[in-house]
Amino acid sequence: MKELPDEKKMLEMLEVFKESEEKAKEMCEFATAMALKYQRKIRETSPANSRQVSRVE
Repeated sequence: MKELPDEKKMLEMLEVFKESEEKAKEMCEFATAMALKYQRKIRETSPANSRQVSRVE
């Protein structure tokens, strides 16, 4: 049977996981901002087709 890592190793892993979570949140916010930006551009350039663009929010 495998042993669990010691407390020091677990704390190091927790720190890595927290950093990864923060980076994922930043990437999500960036992707959402880019999607909204291009949705606005599509609506401005062709208002007739703006209904076809799904809303990201």
